[in-house]
Amino acid sequence: MPDRVYVEYWLDENVVLVLDNRVVEIFDATHAVVSGTPRWHVNHIGVEAKPRKNGGLRITIGARLPDQSLSYIGAQAVLDVPEDKVPHVLAFFDRAKEARASR
Repeated sequence: MPDRVYVEYWLDENVVLVLDNRVVEIFDATHAVVSGTPRWHVNHIGVEAKPRKNGGLRITIGARLPDQSLSYIGAQAVLDVPEDKVPHVLAFFDRAKEARASR
């Protein structure tokens, strides 16, 4: 059995992204970027990333539908990621993809 994966990345002082084995959670102390209970199994998470004019990304996270699109019903998070943090956030979601593939 592979080792249990735990990854934690602080986007800022309020928002932390957590990959705990095969579950992604997003904690927001202000509740400004999350709605519902932002917790998804790696097989169910959907992520859309769109470039922003400032060089960063706007990332929308929610449930992934069977057609691979993102559901806009239920828990969601919308993160504005500054350019200097984009590589770290993308690496976080790459780890989640790896966890999906390792079942």
